Amino acid sequence: MCAHYLGLTDAELERLVDELTMQYQRSRARVGADDEFAGVGVEAYPKSVVPIIVPKFDTAVGVPELEPGSLETARAQWGFEQQWTPQPVFNTRIESADKPMWRAPMEHDRCVIACRWFYESHGSETAVSERTGRQIKQQYVFRMPDEPVMLIGGVRRGSQFSMVTTQANADMKPIHPRMPLIVRQGELDLWLGPDYRALADRSDIPLESKPVH
Repeated sequence: MCAHYLGLTDAELERLVDELTMQYQRSRARVGADDEFAGVGVEAYPKSVVPIIVPKFDTAVGVPELEPGSLETARAQWGFEQQWTPQPVFNTRIESADKPMWRAPMEHDRCVIACRWFYESHGSETAVSERTGRQIKQQYVFRMPDEPVMLIGGVRRGSQFSMVTTQANADMKPIHPRMPLIVRQGELDLWLGPDYRALADRSDIPLESKPVH
């Protein structure tokens, strides 16, 4: 389960939203590839309150084309609070879209998480913790080659959100059987519309990784 990523600051995310919607009307060109997006960022963990991208429309219906003003930023807590667990539920399988807990958010309130990279623990590989000196699962950091900003599908419930995951592709599978549902910038209208399940297969999304020491 992904439980850590480096997100954008509020100001960076607001600028990204403006550029995304403007560029969407100009052949869906990729944005965010300049050095201005190489800032410090925001470390995000479950229960963190961080900025995300939310549509101003019902994702069950979608829009013909994303336009300036159709997206906005909002601060939300990572993870859905539940009475049956003290820890928030912060990952959502796209295969679980029809389950009662996820049905309404997946249908009506999909959102987008913008980050520079995310972290995942290896299933069996271990390393020595620099803080405690004990053996812990080896962490890996993942990013898209030549992409300073990565978009990940999410679902929202009020002021809380969860990261959507799917089956791991060939780059991710050696580390973990699941991966965040990465959305290309040209696929935003699809993710935020009624046919979002077409994005479940992320086998063609390139990822590069390295161990975190």
